[in-house]
Amino acid sequence: MPPGKGPLWSAVLLLGLLSSPALAQEPGKIGASQQNIETPSLEFLEFLGDWETDDGEWIDPEELEQIAIADQDQNNEDAEQK
Repeated sequence: MPPGKGPLWSAVLLLGLLSSPALAQEPGKIGASQQNIETPSLEFLEFLGDWETDDGEWIDPEELEQIAIADQDQNNEDAEQK
C-alpha cells in the first residue's frame, strides 16, 4: 500500500463491504427467475441432435454446406458431359 493512502483504501474497502448486501438478490427472487425459464421444445432438441454424428462428434454446418456445394458441382459436371 502506498504511504499516505491508508485511509483511502480503508474507505474503499468499507464501502465495498457495506454495499455488498444492497447488490445481493433476495432469496425469493432467485427461485422466481428460475421458474420463468422455458424448457426447450422436443423439436428444438431433435434439431440440435441432427448436428451430431453417431459417434458423438459435432458436425459444423459450414462443412455440410461445402459437401452440398461439391455434390451440386459434381451433378453439374455430369450433366454437362451427357
